[in-house]
Amino acid sequence: MIGKINKIVRKYSIVELISYALYSVYLICLQWIGTFFFRLKVIFWNIQIGTNSKVTGKFLFFKYPGSKINIGNNFTSISLSSRAMATSIFSPTCIKTLSYSSKILIGNGVGLNGTSITARSKTIKIGDHVMIAANVTIMDSDFHVVFPPEGRLTNPGYEFDAGIEIGENVWIGTRCTILKGVRIGKNSVIAAGSIVSKSIPENVVAGGIPAKVIRNLETTKKGSKRK
Repeated sequence: MIGKINKIVRKYSIVELISYALYSVYLICLQWIGTFFFRLKVIFWNIQIGTNSKVTGKFLFFKYPGSKINIGNNFTSISLSSRAMATSIFSPTCIKTLSYSSKILIGNGVGLNGTSITARSKTIKIGDHVMIAANVTIMDSDFHVVFPPEGRLTNPGYEFDAGIEIGENVWIGTRCTILKGVRIGKNSVIAAGSIVSKSIPENVVAGGIPAKVIRNLETTKKGSKRK
């Protein structure tokens, strides 16, 4: 055991090891604080959550009276750039319902990173084990009519809202936007920076503006086996 420690000390400087240890403790403290305030907000907003939630950074809720926000077991949220090493996070994780008919239903084992989810009047459902990278926006509404232009400030266009369903095991890359009426099939991957305005089937990689199927993951997997 002592020999292993000596090898580690020789390979890395003492300063590096101390810095790494202190930073690890710092991250643990941030997670504890974030999770504590997250649980207080859950109680305040009367939100249903499962067990073993872990939250690092700011988390904002807004829940309209009569609406529903449910979060499953083993939920994680990171909204702090010092914890998300691969990218900078632009804003807190934010979950909002804006009318009594709106619902946000998040399954088990879901991970969010500075994600904004807004359900104005419909249901947004996120399946089990969905991974959502940094700075993703999900919304069930345009929040006003598209045309005529003079109606954009006065006509909210509730009749055009449409629900969203994200299947289990989906991976959504950083800076994606998921628009109203979209269904993303299970196991699919959405490439970074995509805008998803139409439904995506299961077991595919999709990307672009608007997002389109790039390749079929099942076909790729079978081809790899033959090799």
